[in-house]
Amino acid sequence: MIVDFCVYIGDWPTYELPYRDADGLLHLMDRCAIDMACVSLAGGMFRYDARDANECLCRLAQGHTDRLRLIGTVNPLVPTWREDVQDGIERLGLAGYRIHPTYHGYELAAPPVLELAKLLAGVNRPLFIALAVDEERFQHPAIRVSEVDVGEIATFTSRVPDTTLVLNGFKTAQVHELFEMGEALDRVVLDINAMDQDFEGLRTLVERYGVERLVYGSQMPFLYPEAALMVAGYSGLPEKEIEAILSGNWRSSPVLSGLQQD
Repeated sequence: MIVDFCVYIGDWPTYELPYRDADGLLHLMDRCAIDMACVSLAGGMFRYDARDANECLCRLAQGHTDRLRLIGTVNPLVPTWREDVQDGIERLGLAGYRIHPTYHGYELAAPPVLELAKLLAGVNRPLFIALAVDEERFQHPAIRVSEVDVGEIATFTSRVPDTTLVLNGFKTAQVHELFEMGEALDRVVLDINAMDQDFEGLRTLVERYGVERLVYGSQMPFLYPEAALMVAGYSGLPEKEIEAILSGNWRSSPVLSGLQQD
């Protein structure tokens, strides 16, 4: 079984994605034997109205929520963010939320972000944090967005130790930095979609820090899912540890294994 923790669906504002609807994503998933994907709305971070974005996500995934787990969008700087989150959980049955701090222009230390993390912990939902979405070389000149600072994330994890955090888009060197700086990482998992420094990079991480905090993430359709699978497959890791990344660590987490639509 393979569980993908980093997928987007829908249109991107500055260029056409190769796959934008549920049928396209399922085609990619079937091609790589991916059983389940945690999906957010591509371009959702550009919408002021989070409810509108999350309703759009639900429409795009309609009829496929057995395989597409819906991860909502929220901007904690918007005054109605609490109501938006509650609405997404209670009315839409969202399985968690993904935030994009550099797209919305806030730091993780902002009080509403800390409150959001604690709110989700209280309802057993994970908080996904996108380090980046669009690669810098593809960004439109008018929309330049930096990555979330790793030190900022390390501090954040220590302030919300009861929240399950899924970190999307870390590179191998950034993982080393996080583990050197971070203090409360028991509920933190990182996907492997950007760990392409070399095929030995992933094995080095596992040897140094263990496999328990790593999961599979493809960032499709921005990237092809085969890329992250190759990182795992050519890492030289034992089959048991590769299986842990692809689905075992999902099963062993009480919060992540509960990713489902209510």
